Amino acid sequence: MRTVARILAGLVMASAGVAAWYLAGLLIVTYDVGSVPDFWATERLLAYGLFILAPALTFAPLARLAAIPLLDLEAVVAWSMLLYVWTFVDPEQARALPALLLFLVPLTMSLATIFTLLAYLLGARLAARHGRRYDALRARRQGYLGAMFVVGCLLLRMLDVLSAVNAGLLALIILLIEVLLLARPLASERSSAP
Repeated sequence: MRTVARILAGLVMASAGVAAWYLAGLLIVTYDVGSVPDFWATERLLAYGLFILAPALTFAPLARLAAIPLLDLEAVVAWSMLLYVWTFVDPEQARALPALLLFLVPLTMSLATIFTLLAYLLGARLAARHGRRYDALRARRQGYLGAMFVVGCLLLRMLDVLSAVNAGLLALIILLIEVLLLARPLASERSSAP
């Protein structure tokens, strides 16, 4: 009975999350809520609420399932900030560098939340095969490195210098950073060493 209730609650939460993302997308694309000038207009207030509700309904259960601390809070901040910037910040009216940073920081954080979940799922499965434990800190680091690779490729594309060689070099740099960080012993391993 408890399992059925858990599955039913999960389905309701997933349906509510999909509905929140759909309504947010509808407000952005169909109703063009970004063109409403009044900050306190009803449409904008609804959009603000949906920008917070959609990532919360999506990432809170996923973070609880994966047992990654603060991933749900990080995802809500990152995705709501990205949706707000995407919808309400006009890049033509803002100065170039601050507008670019205002977009790239939440984009990096948003991608990192997805890559962290993927890294955790894949890493935990691979670690279980070898009888090891996979920690959330490593998954978060790998998620941010993956997000930095994607955003780095985006920046190279914006500068019109993206090529297979440049993307490969960027991937090699990211891979070397990860290898160097993996070669370092964890704090728990250092404290237990004689």
